[in-house]
Amino acid sequence: MESKMTREKLGVVVAMLEGRDKNKKRLRLEEAKLRMLLNDPGFDISRELKFINQGRIADALINFIDKNLIMPALIKLFKR
Repeated sequence: MESKMTREKLGVVVAMLEGRDKNKKRLRLEEAKLRMLLNDPGFDISRELKFINQGRIADALINFIDKNLIMPALIKLFKR
């Protein structure tokens, strides 16, 4: 599922963490995590997990669909 560019960026970050790339400074772990999050944010599902833990599975599903499918489509539609 990850793209070739994401894998290449991950390789660069890992090389910087291990200090293999002498041209760039060695990264701290926190910096590396932030860079990876910037490149590939993924889905933030903390609210959905909270709903599932409360036994509100339907609310979790509705919230996920709304946040990741409906709202981006509406934003794209209204920005035209």
